[in-house]
Amino acid sequence: MDRALKILLIEDAEADAQIQTRELNRSGLSFDTRRVQSEPDFLVQLAEYAPDIIVSDYSIPGFSGLRALEITRERAPDIPFVFVSGAMGEDKAVELLRLGATDYVLKTNLARLAPTLTRAIEEAEAKRARRKAERRILDLANLYAALSEANATLARSQAREQLFQDMCRIAVTRGGFHFAWVGLSDRNTGILRPVATFGNADGFLDDLDIPLDAGTPGGRQPAAGAAREGRAFVCNDTLEEKRIGVWHQRMRVCSIRSAAAVPLLLEGEPIGSFSLYASEIGHFDDERMHLLNEFSGDIAFALDRFEQERRRRRAEAEILETRQQLQALSTRLLEVQEQERRDIARELHDEIGQSLTLVKIKLQMALQRDANNRLLTEECVEITSHTLEQVRTMSLNLRPPALDELGLAAALQWTLDRQEGVSAWKIEFAADPLPQRLAQETETACFRVAQEALTNAARHARARKVAVRLRIVGGNLELAVEDDGCGFDQEAVRHRPANRSSLGLISMKERAALAGGRLEIESLHGRGTKVRAVFPLRWRDRTH
Repeated sequence: MDRALKILLIEDAEADAQIQTRELNRSGLSFDTRRVQSEPDFLVQLAEYAPDIIVSDYSIPGFSGLRALEITRERAPDIPFVFVSGAMGEDKAVELLRLGATDYVLKTNLARLAPTLTRAIEEAEAKRARRKAERRILDLANLYAALSEANATLARSQAREQLFQDMCRIAVTRGGFHFAWVGLSDRNTGILRPVATFGNADGFLDDLDIPLDAGTPGGRQPAAGAAREGRAFVCNDTLEEKRIGVWHQRMRVCSIRSAAAVPLLLEGEPIGSFSLYASEIGHFDDERMHLLNEFSGDIAFALDRFEQERRRRRAEAEILETRQQLQALSTRLLEVQEQERRDIARELHDEIGQSLTLVKIKLQMALQRDANNRLLTEECVEITSHTLEQVRTMSLNLRPPALDELGLAAALQWTLDRQEGVSAWKIEFAADPLPQRLAQETETACFRVAQEALTNAARHARARKVAVRLRIVGGNLELAVEDDGCGFDQEAVRHRPANRSSLGLISMKERAALAGGRLEIESLHGRGTKVRAVFPLRWRDRTH
């Protein structure tokens, strides 16, 4: 021992105390002594003097060495306790050793006193060192176990707030720390705000603002430093560290003697800190801090993952919102398109068609009155008749009246009848009876899909037979347009630059999707094509 040995002497006889002191001086031992002879004085000196060893007489009036031994083993079990007695039998000595005494020396043989005290001190120091090493090994094992569990938690955590709470809990329950908390930096106020806590320090953070500014007293403690500078901060004797003087009282009340904090990093920038506290001085050695710094990196990885997931979800939400907006816009454009078709068809039929009919009638009247210009008038009548027919055809193609007045099945039948008149197809049509009119958007979408499929078949399929079926299947409306034509390569069409045929396929799929349905196309070279559209059954309000 480099310093003077502190001996607490329990002795009521002044002369015996002097003899023991003289014998220790003769041995060359460097020491300091304090003598007590009552229990109250003993308790005071045990706490304030903090002796290295206790030397006690066995019999003391109003007190006893046995009582002193009992108190020592209860309050300071690591302090060696040596009896010095004038007369002690072997049986008594054995009994005292069994009760926790380190050794004994007879007053008749004080030459053994110095060697006995030296040996007792050495054995006590060796025992303390061994216990310290064992405790450190156990602490490190607990810390490794805690970090292992924490890393597993990092891997499966889905929410940042829950992760922080789990980190604090694991640090205390598995890592053996006294208290743990997580704080996040509020850059607007310059305050480190606790978001998760766990451990034996109730009230430690109550009503406490932790400034990030290093120029303030509260900003000099480890938690603020780690959050501010993005590196670990350690204080291994909190009550002696002047920089955190404003925290001393709270730490004393909560039995905190060592503190450490590691930064919480998001994309390389500090956003807060993870603080750990221990009840003994010097807890955070280099090995522990190395492990905690590694763990800080693992936390940073998890926080980056949370941030990436947050951004991904936000991007997906924005894409979904954009898609919904585009869908709504497409629906509106189709509605406007159909309304424009309806209006143009009506104008062609009602205005231009009637005007052309009137012109034809006038020409026929002129033909009857004036035979001289008969040839010219007949040509004009023919041209007018042809134009009138074209106008009527355009009007019907734009929006067949049957679709609005009679419903989907009638409109499909009308379309097929007209197609049969201009093509060599053998046409088959079958439609399940409907209890009421379908919703307008469903009728329109289904009719336009069929119209586009028939148009594609007429232009490209070179088919001999076309079958159209309209059925109710499992609560859905199913349209099937099938031909026995030449078929086509869907993959090739999909990757072909935009043309009429590929745009037609896209249009059919978009029409079906906007009506809440789906479109399927089956086609092979030489095996024909089948277009199948499925729509949810939606009925028209009977009031309309």
